Amino acid sequence: MPAEPEGEIMSDVFAGKIAIVTGGTSGIGYAVSEELLKRGATVWVIGSRQESVEKAKASFTAYTNARFAAVDVTVADQVKGMIDTCVREDGRLDYLFNNAGIGMTHPSGYLTLDMWKKAIDLNLWGVIYGIHYALPVMLAQKSGHIVNTSSIAGILPLPSQAVYCATKYAVSGMTESLRYEFAEAGIVFTSICPANVATAIFGKAGVPKEAIPAEEAARTILDGVAKKEACVILPAFAEQLYERLANDPVLKEKFMLEYARRRNEGWRSGVAYLGIPEDMLDMQR
Repeated sequence: MPAEPEGEIMSDVFAGKIAIVTGGTSGIGYAVSEELLKRGATVWVIGSRQESVEKAKASFTAYTNARFAAVDVTVADQVKGMIDTCVREDGRLDYLFNNAGIGMTHPSGYLTLDMWKKAIDLNLWGVIYGIHYALPVMLAQKSGHIVNTSSIAGILPLPSQAVYCATKYAVSGMTESLRYEFAEAGIVFTSICPANVATAIFGKAGVPKEAIPAEEAARTILDGVAKKEACVILPAFAEQLYERLANDPVLKEKFMLEYARRRNEGWRSGVAYLGIPEDMLDMQR
């Protein structure tokens, strides 16, 4: 049985399971990896660079159930090798968290084709490769759960995030389609749609005040995965916002136009506008 730090309670759902988490050396992926380890899973913590993998390895020394590898998920052969190694060494693959990705909030008029390609390669093809190579393993097992990180921008058309929305809407739609297609085969699919989470993704712009800690996000994500939910939207205010806008097209139009106005003004002033302010959350028709 994998070891766990004293005082942690092991979840029956994840205990003894084998999981891969791409983008597992930082941000949400790191927090999900740690929470899975606490809950008793054997976790392959995957980073894109060896240096980030070594740093994660040093911080997870308390866990004998942690595995590590540097993998570029935009390279199909490396993703195949990651899954082959996991199955060869641990005998199976119960959970694949396709979490690696890149954020992109940028004035669309200044996007380059290289920026489009970088986002599509990582946010979409990285997920596609993971699904492609994990599915045969899980079908042979007659069980498995693939968890794809989308975004609130994968279910709401946030302005100044055209590239990000393009990739994340694709992930959300693909995940939902696959969920229905493979249900009778015993394979579960879940999409994760976070709004702002306090990670390094915001860079010099700073973390928006409504962002939740990555550790809190990880607990919410795994609680939803344990329940086999189709889509986990977080935090709570983002789920409420999505439901309000989905059910009120007039309010959605008003909200998005005002959001676009504020973001456009932010670009003009040189101060990026990344958060969702409380006054917009309280918008009335």
